[in-house]
Amino acid sequence: MINMPPVQAEVLDDLEFSGFARIVAGYLAEENASFLGYENEISVAEQSLLGLQAEYQLSDNLSATAQVIGRTGDDANSGIEWLYVTYTADKALKFKLGRQRTPVFSYSDYLDVGFAYNWVSLPQQVYQQFLFPNFDGLHAEYEYIGEHFSLGLEAYFGELDRDFVYQGNSLHTDVDNMHGVISTLGYEGWTLRASFHQGDADVTQQELSEFSDTLRGLGFMQSADSLSNEGFTRFYQLSAFYEDVDYFFRSEASRLRTGLFLAPDTNGYFVSGGMNFYPFSVYASFARDTNKYSATISEIPFGVNPQLDQLAYGYQQITAQIGNNSTVSYSIGGRWDWNENLAFKMQTTLLKERDGLEGVFVDRNSNFDGEAMFYQLALEWVF
Repeated sequence: MINMPPVQAEVLDDLEFSGFARIVAGYLAEENASFLGYENEISVAEQSLLGLQAEYQLSDNLSATAQVIGRTGDDANSGIEWLYVTYTADKALKFKLGRQRTPVFSYSDYLDVGFAYNWVSLPQQVYQQFLFPNFDGLHAEYEYIGEHFSLGLEAYFGELDRDFVYQGNSLHTDVDNMHGVISTLGYEGWTLRASFHQGDADVTQQELSEFSDTLRGLGFMQSADSLSNEGFTRFYQLSAFYEDVDYFFRSEASRLRTGLFLAPDTNGYFVSGGMNFYPFSVYASFARDTNKYSATISEIPFGVNPQLDQLAYGYQQITAQIGNNSTVSYSIGGRWDWNENLAFKMQTTLLKERDGLEGVFVDRNSNFDGEAMFYQLALEWVF
């Protein structure tokens, strides 16, 4: 038997480790496009991940939390997700300072913890890869729990300065004056949530920035401004959840307004319902989004000289990669809680484009008809 010094034993008592992991296999039954990195073959490399979290109790009112996640896939943004200290003023009020997840959605804190929700993939028409997933700053939270209802109020303020990969592109994101407010009301089995978020963003994609600088240097100011990724972002969210022993209902809507070339104005929502018969549950979901990009400019003349023709062609190539679009999805799925910390899940989704060029699909060719079936299996583990 090893006898630890009292100080070392006390440190270990105050230190708590936890973690989560998911192995997700997906298959897109379509050879003319891809979705979330999935193609016409089975892959476990797109959404599988491993997360580790440590929490140390510094005092009765003060604790420190760190979380690191290792992700797979082409857009794998692995690294430190959380690194903050929490001051608990009393049972109702607490403050967090440091790097945290931006609380834009109902499931923001649990996006990577698949064990926390029924879907294999959260509805992408709402839970898209948000450009500002984290922030460095201060978060305040107040919670009142009464006999018949509960009330939660949150507010945060901070900034973000981060390099990450989005849809295969390397981006540098600098967001100042990042802030938001969130309210949550619980009554019996219902939970209602509403939130507002805003920030001043400057997103740099190297090739796009260089081309924009070229346009500006040649005097094509309107064309250069149309490719700008510097401006405001405003995000609105509303959700209604219901849960009892036998049934559950989920609905969430979001609205993004932005002045960025790479980020369209977006409206999205989903509705989902299901039944519990432990250790199994089943569900069905419907989701829809609409994305509208800023209008392009036609000020570069053709036919004057080869150099201007090449410039105009380059501008058209860039703007052709975006286009107003809309996608709907119909999903059914099930979950088996094998034990208290391990679950198996399956999901089948029909994806259909509406009134648009690409929707949620990428790498499409001329033979793609805008519709595909998507199949997923997942193993979810918390420890």
